[in-house]
Amino acid sequence: MSGIYRSPTKVLTAMPRKLASLTLLLSFALAPALGAEVLNRVVLRVNDQIATLYDYQQHREELVRDILHREQDAGERQRLLGQAGELAYADLYRELLLQSRADQLGVEVTEAQVDTAITQLKQSNNIKSDDEFKVALAQAGMTVAQLRAQLRKQLRVQEVRGRDVQGRVKVDEEDLRRYYRRNLEQFRQPEQLQLREVVVLDDSGLSAADRQRLAAEIRAKVQGGASLTDAAADTAKKGTTSNAVDLNWVSPGDLDKNLEAAVWKLPKGSISEPVQARGGLHVVQVLDRRESRVPSFAEVQEVIKAREQERRFRQETAKYMVELEKKALIVANPPAEAANYHRQLAADTDVSDQGGSLSIPSGNPAAAPAKAPAPGTTPSTATSIEPTAPGTLTNPKPVNTTPPPIAAPPVTPPTTNPPPSPPPPGM
Repeated sequence: MSGIYRSPTKVLTAMPRKLASLTLLLSFALAPALGAEVLNRVVLRVNDQIATLYDYQQHREELVRDILHREQDAGERQRLLGQAGELAYADLYRELLLQSRADQLGVEVTEAQVDTAITQLKQSNNIKSDDEFKVALAQAGMTVAQLRAQLRKQLRVQEVRGRDVQGRVKVDEEDLRRYYRRNLEQFRQPEQLQLREVVVLDDSGLSAADRQRLAAEIRAKVQGGASLTDAAADTAKKGTTSNAVDLNWVSPGDLDKNLEAAVWKLPKGSISEPVQARGGLHVVQVLDRRESRVPSFAEVQEVIKAREQERRFRQETAKYMVELEKKALIVANPPAEAANYHRQLAADTDVSDQGGSLSIPSGNPAAAPAKAPAPGTTPSTATSIEPTAPGTLTNPKPVNTTPPPIAAPPVTPPTTNPPPSPPPPGM
């Protein structure tokens, strides 16, 4: 049988090349899908709540941004950055436990509640207009929708803690009195002076000798019976001195060391010799004195109560989180960098094991008593930061063992806001 047959060699050798090309094309086509599959990988499940790798990465990025914006020493910053994966995963773990409990309780947050939270956010960050708010959100890299979603979660968590934890916090007055009696020196208020000053300005254009002469003249007028305000009225108008500035009550360490040395032993009503310090020659008048004293229990009761409520709320919250964990179906598959997340959760348990140690501030605790936490809320955690300038939004708090405050990521203030005023001379 005759005929012409093509050699199969070319066909056979071409097939691997075609298969290789097809595989390459498929790899390009499937790459986005495979990437999406990786990002959508579930890294944590708590009952019906899940967190994907993408959720974890977003949470970690927010946490790192928060750490970098905090005021802290370099060593502590590096320690936190080194544990960012664990911290972020532990935060997600707590969040899912609480969000799952919110589902069980049927907690619903209305749009009106979110609106109120946004209004409070603007007020607490000194944001006065919608334009400033838009600028702040843009600088934070957030949309309004993202902010509302964040606030909704936080409000749900606050409601859960208000229902399940707040009722456990009991503070007995006798316990507070007992603590007061055992720790009287913690409440001691230091000696304080109430001061007023005038500064002969270094940039007044006067020579050093003339500045010294002018300061001596102002001091002599006060010694002759004039008020410090009247003694400096004419020179303040000329710009050679400041106006009289009230420094209010100051404690040891509040003043420039030269000023403190010059005024601290002066009696009430006296005026210091001119002292060179920041900005010029300072002439300081002692308006009043307070000797060191221990305030009565009645004066500090609310301070002790608020801090004891905070301590016990943290303690009860830590116990509550352990209870939720025991009752929950949890499947954890953390990324390698977050594998040790359990040690962050263990730190929460350590809080519940700390007994009766109240943190009482030094100085004058009776002057500004702290408010007791409202149902479902407590003072912010150590991971929080405060707004540093008008128009700045604070960072959203990861769900921790205390209710997260309503906040948004840190941003620099809109450029339309004025810088904060400098402190008065001598402080």
